Amino acid sequence: MSSEDQPHRHGHVGQREPRSHGEIHHELRRVNLNTADQKEIEDLPMVGPKRAEALIRARPFRTWGEVAKVEGMSLGMIDDLKSGGAELG
Repeated sequence: MSSEDQPHRHGHVGQREPRSHGEIHHELRRVNLNTADQKEIEDLPMVGPKRAEALIRARPFRTWGEVAKVEGMSLGMIDDLKSGGAELG
């Protein structure tokens, strides 16, 4: 079986094919920004080590507006976080 015949393997549970505008939709995964560890947060769309650290330092979050105020975050990124499985618990 060639690599073209094999199904595409995604990086983690729930990851789906990229949407037309480049985002990845995560149907099964849920990441609570108030309790997740750094690795779980880093794995969200548009979040790397520095943003994950900033999010962890700013916890707890009650609203998405509070998340948007974290250094390196913006209101536009909130939709990416939500579509990537982020929630506030």
